[in-house]
Amino acid sequence: MKSDGTRANRLGTKFGPRRLALGLLLATLGLPGCATMRLHAPIGELRPCDQDFTRTEDGWKIGIRRVRPHRPDPGKLPVVLCHGLGLNGTFWTIAGRDNLPTQLADRGYEVFIVDMRGSGASHRIGPVGTVNAFLRQTPFLEIGDGDWNMDDQARYDVPAILRYVQAETGSARVNWVGHSLGGLLMFAHLETSPNADRIANFVNMGGVATLAPSPVRNQMLKANRGICALLRVLSTGRIARPMMWMRLPGLERIDQFYFTSANVDRLTVSRFYGYTLENPGRGALRQLDPYLEQGRLLSADRGHDYAAGLGQIQTPTLMVAGERDVMADIPSTYLTFNALGSTDKTLLRYGRRHGHVADYGHCDLVWSRHASAEIFPPLVDWLDHRQPGVVASPQTASPQIASPQRPN
Repeated sequence: MKSDGTRANRLGTKFGPRRLALGLLLATLGLPGCATMRLHAPIGELRPCDQDFTRTEDGWKIGIRRVRPHRPDPGKLPVVLCHGLGLNGTFWTIAGRDNLPTQLADRGYEVFIVDMRGSGASHRIGPVGTVNAFLRQTPFLEIGDGDWNMDDQARYDVPAILRYVQAETGSARVNWVGHSLGGLLMFAHLETSPNADRIANFVNMGGVATLAPSPVRNQMLKANRGICALLRVLSTGRIARPMMWMRLPGLERIDQFYFTSANVDRLTVSRFYGYTLENPGRGALRQLDPYLEQGRLLSADRGHDYAAGLGQIQTPTLMVAGERDVMADIPSTYLTFNALGSTDKTLLRYGRRHGHVADYGHCDLVWSRHASAEIFPPLVDWLDHRQPGVVASPQTASPQIASPQRPN
């Protein structure tokens, strides 16, 4: 981690929040023609999840896209794929055809990709939603952009998604796969929901509830506050869309926090800026402030310490970690993994030291050109062995990595 921390300090010094804000403002010069590009994307996997919607109890419609298997396996529970903060459901499909949803469907799973509130096709119900639908095609902020946070996603979005999946498939239980905040909010849901048993299995890719001390945290905290300040004026997600064609000098220094350019194709990076990047939401960013400052995931009112509650989680859990991930580094991953109360927990680390082609970064876990061969098959295997219609034998059980107090 020393090298990652040193690199993060260097990145933050050379390309801080003020320069990033200036770059994003300059990018608005390229906005004409970008506003409705997502609605007219050449393939469905690049468009918002507007195939159907589910209503939350607090007045949102959550967009859903369904991927149906050619040969459904009745012994397997449906899979929900949940993106992280500031992204949308296209996160899972921009890297090409052999993506995770496709591999899951090929194994017989019904797959549901979601746009969480504030992203993609999801929107508020009523007149505010109608106005926001127009504002979403401009550089300006939507009404109520700062009114929601991760707690709301865990409390309202997740149950609405579960209700929808049950209505569509008849299954009250699902497999939940979340990346980054898509995994963090599941910690919150499992600790606070009276129906936590509806999550049969949980795959957490790059999401940690406890952060180990690291210079990266200071840089992420400054960036978090800088973006939150910029979001008082403009939509950071929408003014970045022209970057799918025009990259600003020095932007690769910011990119390295999210992915490793050597592992991710240029087309995927281009699609990220054009189709996947969203406003993170000021309320969610404010909730991340104490997380980055103190190293513990807290509720928005700071009344619940989700890091302290990890021990009560009994859901079978797979944690997928990248050796080059500076946002959810290996020490932080072990702190979270060791604290989980589940007796069925697995940690898979991806990097050269473990025989993989490359050291994986934060989004590389899904976007890397090698992920389809190195990450997705073991992930689906892990799920396969825990489905109600499958009896796993000792010969087919997925690999378990021991949970020492200190990472190797």
